[in-house]
Amino acid sequence: MVHNSNNSTRLPTQLLWGVFFIILMLLLAQTIYFFLNTRAQHQQQISSLRENLIQAQRSRLEAEMADAEHMIDHMFAEATDLLKQESYNQTRQALLLMNSLYQRYHKQLSEPEMKQLLVEALREIRFFDGRGYYFIDQMDGTAVLLPTSSELEGSSLLDNKDDTGHYIMRGLINAVSNPQRAGFSYYRWYSPDNDQLMKDKVAYVEVFEPYNWIVGTGDYLYRFENDLKPRIYNYIRNIRFGDTGYFALVRTDGLLLASGATPGREGINYLNGEDPQLRESAKRAVDSARNGGGFVSYDWYKPGATELSHKISLVRPLKNSEWILVAGIFQDELNVLMAEQEQKRDTEMRHVVLNQVIAFTIIGLLALLVALTFGRWIKIRFKRYQNDINRQQAMLRETADSLKLSGLIVDSAYEGIIVCDVDKRILQVNSAFTRITGYTQDEVLGDTPAMLSSGRHDEVFYQRMWQQIDSEGGWRGEIWNQRKNGEVFPEWISISAHKDSRGNVQNYIAIFYDITQRKELEQQLRSMAETDPLTGLANRRSLMDSLNRDLATMERHSTPGIALLFIDLDHFKLINDHFGHDVGDAVLIEVAGRLKRCLRETDLASRVGGDEFVSIIKLRPEEGLQQLEILCERLLEQLIKPVCFAETDIDISCSIGAAIHVQGNDAFGLMKSADQALYEAKRQGRGRVVFYHDELQTIASPSPVEAETP
Repeated sequence: MVHNSNNSTRLPTQLLWGVFFIILMLLLAQTIYFFLNTRAQHQQQISSLRENLIQAQRSRLEAEMADAEHMIDHMFAEATDLLKQESYNQTRQALLLMNSLYQRYHKQLSEPEMKQLLVEALREIRFFDGRGYYFIDQMDGTAVLLPTSSELEGSSLLDNKDDTGHYIMRGLINAVSNPQRAGFSYYRWYSPDNDQLMKDKVAYVEVFEPYNWIVGTGDYLYRFENDLKPRIYNYIRNIRFGDTGYFALVRTDGLLLASGATPGREGINYLNGEDPQLRESAKRAVDSARNGGGFVSYDWYKPGATELSHKISLVRPLKNSEWILVAGIFQDELNVLMAEQEQKRDTEMRHVVLNQVIAFTIIGLLALLVALTFGRWIKIRFKRYQNDINRQQAMLRETADSLKLSGLIVDSAYEGIIVCDVDKRILQVNSAFTRITGYTQDEVLGDTPAMLSSGRHDEVFYQRMWQQIDSEGGWRGEIWNQRKNGEVFPEWISISAHKDSRGNVQNYIAIFYDITQRKELEQQLRSMAETDPLTGLANRRSLMDSLNRDLATMERHSTPGIALLFIDLDHFKLINDHFGHDVGDAVLIEVAGRLKRCLRETDLASRVGGDEFVSIIKLRPEEGLQQLEILCERLLEQLIKPVCFAETDIDISCSIGAAIHVQGNDAFGLMKSADQALYEAKRQGRGRVVFYHDELQTIASPSPVEAETP
């Protein structure tokens, strides 16, 4: 009996210690689960963030590449227009000479003598730097004058074809088979510097009426394109985006033609370089271009650095040329952002783990205290009550402990939790809810979650949300709510309906967390993609988006006109050479500030590269050319004021080209007009404003080097 009595006395204590141990194991398992789950979510968020940042960089490279390709194509198109204009002018001069000779001598000379005089008058004339000459053909295809192959004169050239199968003489005849009896012909012929290779050629021909002759001249397109290459090289050098974004132009054999990052290395062939790492990186880029282009990751030297840095580039072969265009950006910006985000996530992780450890310790101590106290009480009471009553009391206490444990676990969760009844009245919230919203539990009990509404969502949004919860049992998504202090913030929320066995809703449970930091990061990335990092003005991409949008709105709604101002600092290179690039950057920042102060809120100021600025001016209904001239003169007056730097006044000057949009003209046509007006301002002596007019169409825009030559 004594033995049984001792066993009965020890039984409650053993049972209590057993339950205590199980509770501790459950708490430990729950803590480990929360820790592992939080760490997994942390790693997933970091990986997702890195993928988003890399995708954002790739999208940015594609946008910059598209802008650069379009501008280069635009420049090459100018070469074709210039060649056609020059061929037209030269042919017209030849016809003037022939008509003059014919009017003077055709009555004095026989027809063969007259024809011979006209042919010999044109035979020795040369132009286009000595490579241009005149040719004369009959309508039946017989060559009358061909200075480069005089032995073919008098022969029929109707069957002469180029390497594409095009009949050259028949193309010339077709060009004059119209009411104007004049036109352009496009064909290919052997290049003077390589008699084995045909290249594109453009000729203008017109009929000499007295003898029905085809008279014309032309030149190779690549000759005029070569004249534009220095301008394209300088354009590539001046493109900047982000802190480390540059463009480079490479020939297909690996020769570096132009580079914004390392202009001093132009002329070096990296495929034959001594550095094996650079040689391998260059080979990967060139191979990618030969296969159609794409994204390439490799290691490269940053400007002024002695160690390699990781870089991602978009490689694209240019159409109809031996050039490869490379847009690259170093990963330092990405690494800095990732380091900041990882530090924030690590801090949050430590806070979560610390809260779990504190909760586990408190619950364990409470459980131990309860076990000791309850064990002593059980020993005293066990003698007076039957075993079944003692077991029932123990179960009641264990249930109470479990409820307290569940409450502590919910309260220690990092996400905010709201429990509502079937009428959507708040029954319970946890401490994370208070931390996120600023409301305590006593302030929200009995109220509805509508008290957090920010006003950004309409009634239809909430109706659809609750319809989905009632029909599907849950809803998750992004909502903008309002904190107690009035601050509006975004949150990701999951709402579920808890139902009984009969399918009736008993409670609604919402779990949410604040995503303000993620939204701020997204906004930061958008800002980096749309603004110039030095001046804070809109960049080229943002300028083109705004200009296309404004022109589309004007065409659709017949809104007031749009003007474009091209602003270029005169001799800015001298400031950089004399004072240094730091002072040059300070001058650019001051000019950007003056430009913003002079413009209205409806206008847009942007920096498109180097010392070039572009402004979009939206004219009001009552405004016209006179008001625009006043605005330009006021702007010029402000921009040419000296810039004070380190107690030194730096004199600056600028030229402005202005163009007003005309019906049917697109964004690049408007930009070309403003660019031609800017060139005219440079040509007239700089420091002035010139408005575009039709006569400027025949004036070719110079390269940037020519425009800045004193």
